[in-house]
Amino acid sequence: MERIRTAPRPHWQAKLEEIGFPFHTEADGTAYWDESAHWRFSLAEIETLEAAAEEVYRLCEEAVGHVVTRGLYEAVGLPRWAAPAIEASWAERDGRDMALYARFDFAWDGKGGPPKALELNAETPTSLYETAVAQWCWLQDVHPDADQFNSLEEALVERWQARKQAFPALASQAEAVHFACLMPHPEDEATIAYLQTLALRAGMTTKAMPIQSIRYDDASGHFLDDAGLPIRHLMKLYPWDWMIRETTGRELVTAAAQGRIRMIEPAWKMVMASKGLFALLWALNPGHPNLLPTALDRSGFPAGSTVVAKPLLGREGSNVSIATLDAAGFPAGQPIAQTEGPYVDDGWVYQAYTPLAESDGNHAVFGVWMAGDKACGLGIREDRALITGNTSRFVPHLIAPE
Repeated sequence: MERIRTAPRPHWQAKLEEIGFPFHTEADGTAYWDESAHWRFSLAEIETLEAAAEEVYRLCEEAVGHVVTRGLYEAVGLPRWAAPAIEASWAERDGRDMALYARFDFAWDGKGGPPKALELNAETPTSLYETAVAQWCWLQDVHPDADQFNSLEEALVERWQARKQAFPALASQAEAVHFACLMPHPEDEATIAYLQTLALRAGMTTKAMPIQSIRYDDASGHFLDDAGLPIRHLMKLYPWDWMIRETTGRELVTAAAQGRIRMIEPAWKMVMASKGLFALLWALNPGHPNLLPTALDRSGFPAGSTVVAKPLLGREGSNVSIATLDAAGFPAGQPIAQTEGPYVDDGWVYQAYTPLAESDGNHAVFGVWMAGDKACGLGIREDRALITGNTSRFVPHLIAPE
């Protein structure tokens, strides 16, 4: 495993824009897409990441089942009133409420120890298009004889096909999947458009719309789109934990519990999306080689431990801090690193710190993508800081020819 400096392709910005990826540069002119370097892996290293992701996902599913059967919703930051929707969808997780996708973040230096799962972006994972399409096009241009851990697009088409088998009417005009996100929001709209394209390839009928245009019709008992048509299947690029705080979102949760609307991702994914699940994972699987010690309070960590504090329902690296603890379990002095953000009242989870892969002052998080329970791709985010955020750079990778 090695980070290699690379000359960017001539006119790389135009090449990315040609494939529908204009978000290569931040508003301040700094690069989000960075092909001045790439990471090179052996096939054995990729297989190690793949196996780790599928193992931890299996443990996550078991932990969701533990939450559902014991009603431990508050422990993962969720209100008990959402339980009927979660439990109804969990009962159909292998069929009509199957998962679509997710993305793990792993820390790993490839020097002997196993990859460590930092968190699971189980519901609205970002960097989908750059992983599935942009870095694949880079590979074809720069290293056409090499390979890449990247069957994400094909795997997502297969997941849509599996959903069509569960709902045959999705192949007709009578029933469509509505794809919704906040609009205008160019990046989210591009992600929705890509997922919609893959659903079309699977033979489904689709429609995109602003999520804020969804309304409930008392007369018919249906949620309606912006054209007044009923919504029976909703692919939302919008977190469940936001929805459960909003009036329309709460109504959608109730409708999902009653089977009046099918949500993608399903309601049980809100349990998997909580960072509190990793505290439960550690309690259920202490010492597992792919997990880090994690808890809902700091009291169990010995003095001198370096611990990462994360909000239970935080996103994109906001409100994260890294600190060394004193004998009372509180930060000793100033944090080693910290970020600001809006997630200050959601409860916290504490995880033992482990260093990320580092090269030339760049700290890399390895994002392993899941389609259902199968690992199918790798996207890498880098930052000069210790905490990865929404502006951290995306760097491509390849598998070295043997």
